[in-house]
Amino acid sequence: MKVEKEGVRMRVTWESQNEEDVRKARELFANLTKQGWLAARKNSEYRRVFEFTPKYGELWYIPIAEGG
Repeated sequence: MKVEKEGVRMRVTWESQNEEDVRKARELFANLTKQGWLAARKNSEYRRVFEFTPKYGELWYIPIAEGG
């Protein structure tokens, strides 16, 4: 799992076939969303995600003050 910061946003990537990566990414998703961060996928724009899906391989985390 890899975490990169871009300004106030965080980009998290993981290998969807790696069980340890998926576990860490799932734990981070749970922790950050409980703290009020928005989880999103990014194509041409950000789309909010409400549950962790391992096959995505990437999520963006945006502080509520920035995106909400």
